[in-house]
Amino acid sequence: MNMLEKRIRQVLPIVIMLIVIAVLTTQSPSETISVSRELQDLCKGIIPNASGRWTTDMHWFRSLLHLPLYFVLGIIAAFSFRQVWVSLGICSFIALADETLKIFLPTREFEVRDIIFDAFGFLVGIGVVVLCRWLGDKRKICE
Repeated sequence: MNMLEKRIRQVLPIVIMLIVIAVLTTQSPSETISVSRELQDLCKGIIPNASGRWTTDMHWFRSLLHLPLYFVLGIIAAFSFRQVWVSLGICSFIALADETLKIFLPTREFEVRDIIFDAFGFLVGIGVVVLCRWLGDKRKICE
């Protein structure tokens, strides 16, 4: 595999996640509420007798949806780049760019809470990959 193919394999999954995040960010209010409501109903169906703010407050639930999205981004970035600081930089840039884009969309707004959820999601995702690599290295040493 030549260097160009390697770079494409490194960057393409991150670009795909960036596109997914941009599409979700630029959805119309009716689209985003519809998708969020369907996901909220799905979660309520999976968790019987669910309670808490996420079950009634759609705005709060939509913020919580940042967690799994950025968790996946963190995993992808950590697999694409072995250096943790590169993965952190990429994920941080995407999270800030996503929230900054909302400033220019008339139906969206910049929210610090969303950046916090983004950061928590990608930090856990990167952490999972780092932990798996560390455990894998330990296992090789023990053999």
